[in-house]
Amino acid sequence: MFNIGGGEFLIILLVVLVFLGPSKLPEIARTLGKFASSIRQMNISFQDEINRSYDEPIEEAARLKGKQLTEPEAENSKSRIDSAKEDSSIGDESE
Repeated sequence: MFNIGGGEFLIILLVVLVFLGPSKLPEIARTLGKFASSIRQMNISFQDEINRSYDEPIEEAARLKGKQLTEPEAENSKSRIDSAKEDSSIGDESE
C-alpha cells in the first residue's frame, strides 16, 4: 500500500516507541486498529452500495424480459383450455 519494507517499518516503530513511550504504545495501537477497522467497514459498505446500484437495473430488466417471455405461453395455454372447454360443451350439446 505505502511500499514500506520490513526494515523501514521497524525504524518507524522504534521512533514511535521512543517518542511515545512503552506505556502509551498499546493504547495507540488499539486506536489505530479501530480506525483501520472502521475505514475497512466503510470501504465494504461503499462497494456494496455501488454493486447494488449497478445490479438492480440489470436485474429489473431481466425480470421484465422474463415476464414478457412467459406471458404469451400463459395466454396460449389459457386459450387452449378455453377452446377445449368449448369443444367439450359443443360435444355435450349434440348428444
